[in-house]
This record gives sequence, C-alpha cells and structure tokens, in this order.
Amino acid sequence: MNKSIFPNLCTAANLAFGVVGISLSAAGNFTGAAICVLLSLLADGLDGRIARALGVSGDFGRELDSLADVVGFGVSPAYMLYMMSLDHYGWLGYVPLLVFSVLGAFRLARFNIMTEEVHGYFQGLPIPAAGCMAATYVLSGVRVPDVVLMIAMILVGYLMVSNVHHPDFKGKGSDPVQPIAVGITVACGVFLALLDYRVWPVLIFVLYTVYGISNTIINNIRK
Repeated sequence: MNKSIFPNLCTAANLAFGVVGISLSAAGNFTGAAICVLLSLLADGLDGRIARALGVSGDFGRELDSLADVVGFGVSPAYMLYMMSLDHYGWLGYVPLLVFSVLGAFRLARFNIMTEEVHGYFQGLPIPAAGCMAATYVLSGVRVPDVVLMIAMILVGYLMVSNVHHPDFKGKGSDPVQPIAVGITVACGVFLALLDYRVWPVLIFVLYTVYGISNTIINNIRK
C-alpha cells in the first residue's frame, strides 16, 4: 500500500469539511459551519505531521493541501460570514466575501513558491488563522456592526498577502521578539476581554495577528 494515502486522506478531510461547511452556511447552520472550519484545522494539522512521520512528503501533497486550504479556510468561512450577516447588502456584500476568499488563494500560491526563501516565520497572515478567526467569532456569540465586519474581512484579506511576519512556532524565528510588541498584544487582549468576556476564543487568533503586525513594524523601524 502506498503510504502517502494516509496524509492525503487527512488533506481530503480538510477539503470535505470545507465543502460541508459551505452547505451548512447555505442552510443557515452557522454553528455547524464554524465547527467544520475548526475540524479543517485539525485535519490540516495532521496531514503534514503524518507525511513527515512516514517520509512521504512531496509536491503532490503540498499542492493538494493548498487546494484544500482555499476551501476550508478561505471560501467556507468567508461564505459563512456573508450568509450570516452580509447577504442582504447586494453587490456590496460580495466585496468582503471575494476579498477574503481570493486573497486567501493568492496567499497560498505565494507560500508555495516561496518555501525555499522564507524560513522561521510566515509571510502574511496564515490562512488557517484567518479562517479560524472567522469560525471562533461565530461560535463566541459576539456580534459587531455589519460595516465593521466588512472592514475586518477586507483587512484580514489584505493581511494574508502582506509582508507582515507571523511566528511559525518552529523555534527558528528570524525576527527578534520586541517587548513593546508583546506589551501591545497583552494590552489589546485585556482590553477586548474586558469589553466582552465571550471574545476569548477569538482572541487566540486576533492577538496572534496583533503581535505579528506590531512586532514587524517595530523591527522595521529599528532596522
């Protein structure tokens, strides 16, 4: 038996959860759709580890993984937010939906061609973090005004294709950790938690984003 089938099954599960999530969003089951995004994260985390453990990492798996990520973390969460809050805005509601989805695809394409150039960090917000930010927002029960949601989706889309450096947690970070950036991140976390304690699931991904932005800006200034 070809051992590569095992990681590829996890990648296929990532894609399948994305498709199911889109179907659930169309039916108005946004909680189920959000859970599917988190299940995609679980499957996405397993496929690479299994492939490395079995020694079957390769180009096919990497390309399949990106295709699955576009659906699981790009199209599915963007469509979920659109159907939950923005579908009654006509063409205007399509703008954040398309920005989030399309720029997520651009981010994955760039990631694939820069794997030999970028080490020790993620260039641009990783699409799983973006998708899970949307999922935890839905599950938290917190709701922001629709215009804020639109702006947030567009901003997250931009951050995915930006040059902001985010930690990859592999112990090989090339960017110095700036205490000021850590302080800004902690302060934002405390402030948001005090506004509404229900935001704590979203904070995991929001504060990851805030730290990447602030640490990158400070490092660029000090260079």
